[in-house]
Amino acid sequence: MDATLKAEPPPKTGKLVPLEGLRGIAAAVVVLYHLVLGFTQKGVGVVPQGHGGWDAVMQFGLGLLNGGAAVAVFFVLSGFILSLPFSKDRSIWRVLTAMLKRWPRLAMLTTIACLFAWLLIHLSHDNYKTAAHVIGAKWLATHGNSPIAGHGDVGWFDALRDGLYKVFLFGDVHFDSPLWTMRIELFGSFAIFLAAPVLFAIRSWAIRLSLIVLVMIWAGDTFPITYISDFLVGVVLAMLFAENRMPNFKNWQAALLGVVAIYLFSFTYEQKLLIHAPIKALLPQGDNAHFVWDAGAALFILLLLGNPFLRRVFSKTWAVWLGLLSFPIYLLHGPIMLSAGATSFNGALGVMGKTDSALMAAAISILLTLVCAVPLVWVDQTWTKVLGRITKPFLKKPAVKEQMVPQAQGAAPAVFPRLAAPER
Repeated sequence: MDATLKAEPPPKTGKLVPLEGLRGIAAAVVVLYHLVLGFTQKGVGVVPQGHGGWDAVMQFGLGLLNGGAAVAVFFVLSGFILSLPFSKDRSIWRVLTAMLKRWPRLAMLTTIACLFAWLLIHLSHDNYKTAAHVIGAKWLATHGNSPIAGHGDVGWFDALRDGLYKVFLFGDVHFDSPLWTMRIELFGSFAIFLAAPVLFAIRSWAIRLSLIVLVMIWAGDTFPITYISDFLVGVVLAMLFAENRMPNFKNWQAALLGVVAIYLFSFTYEQKLLIHAPIKALLPQGDNAHFVWDAGAALFILLLLGNPFLRRVFSKTWAVWLGLLSFPIYLLHGPIMLSAGATSFNGALGVMGKTDSALMAAAISILLTLVCAVPLVWVDQTWTKVLGRITKPFLKKPAVKEQMVPQAQGAAPAVFPRLAAPER
């Protein structure tokens, strides 16, 4: 059995390696966001009262701990990566194969994560409630916004059902709160598999964009269907990439646009930060913040693929490893925080005090998440290869060759690795 975890990008996918680093950074933001929610009293809701320059910097920094924006990055990346194969192969076999693979591709890891969370719940009991009472953290007290009746009232079969299908069909999240994104990820992926072949077949950009805007208007701000817009932004970027229309940026241009992208990423409705007042004045009421985050995510992708310096920095081994670890980290960090993190906080409280105990709990949570994520990377890679072998015969159809679209030199290759969302 080959248990080697490969950290070097295959030659075909070299142009997309920088996006692995982006996905990994987004996962890290989610982890830090939840650590602050779980081990501080005010979470990310603390807002400086003054209006000076330092307060503006503080507000900007608080905005960067934006779990919602990180999730939007995941969805845009999924739209980008999942739609790229249709730039060359728009056969019905490609569509059916993609749809058949997607649920088992995600469900293997979500099922493992839910069973792992169930085990931790039984081992740690209600320690998270004790820690939440001392800290005054509402997020921790509600089991990460996924309340359970009690550790004795849930069984492994409940966790199995949650991870296998309930998080996808109903959005039920009782064991691992970050899995609320999985329903959106699955059905957003299905929408892309149906829409991308049509959009790539249409040669007119005016018609393409008109159809996308119409779908966005139809989706509106109704949860969860509104998030289809995130995936469609990714499709637009994929079409630009496949047709060699991605813009190139000089370093000074990338620096300016990078600041804009970070500013958009930091936007929140919940926090009344003065730096976001101009955006709030323009946005209508409703669940519209993710449209702002989509713009930031699109800018990040354009910069990473269009600026040589950023592309070079984000093409190194650290970015590949961060990308490989991102989905397992996203799945595992919540249960580990609520069990090992809370238990370590309670144990150290009498010796270290509340602040130092919280810092230690956060450090232990991060360390254990990384340790547990490594074997899950191997499971992920192995399972993806198995699914690829199972579905490979379906792609060897004559219709595939007939529908190949000529591509300019340097256009996107036909097969790309998964960049899932982890998809918050």
